[in-house]
Amino acid sequence: MRDRTLDQQCTVTRPAVSNIAGSLVVELMTSLLQHELRDFAPGYVVASSAKSNDADALPEGILGVLPHSIRGVISTFEQILPATERFLQCIACSDKILEEFSKRKIDFILDALNTSKYLEDLTGITEMMQESHGDIIECVDSDFDLSD
Repeated sequence: MRDRTLDQQCTVTRPAVSNIAGSLVVELMTSLLQHELRDFAPGYVVASSAKSNDADALPEGILGVLPHSIRGVISTFEQILPATERFLQCIACSDKILEEFSKRKIDFILDALNTSKYLEDLTGITEMMQESHGDIIECVDSDFDLSD
């Protein structure tokens, strides 16, 4: 049990966290259903170009902002709404992915399911990773020999 994560060790944490997550889903779904744009409601994002006093910086519905992500800290009973701009090479929502899906529909889905690197290649993540491998420095234990 010692090498397992907290949710694997504890029979109390998992049921408690699942109830918290379930209640947040209900709140988010209610906010989405009550928003005038419904499925097209903008998410809560703090853009680097937005000014803090700009009223349009926080897109709100009648029930408040719709966060893209909610992080919870159980020890302090806090919720954090990390708000960032989307990753241009996201394998879920980048423009390349959305365009390819709208063109190819089921063929796109089949390619994504049948080829593990398809989405990474399409978005350019594979190329980005290859370029960054030159920045990685490999070290072995003998490089840190402090006995001298």
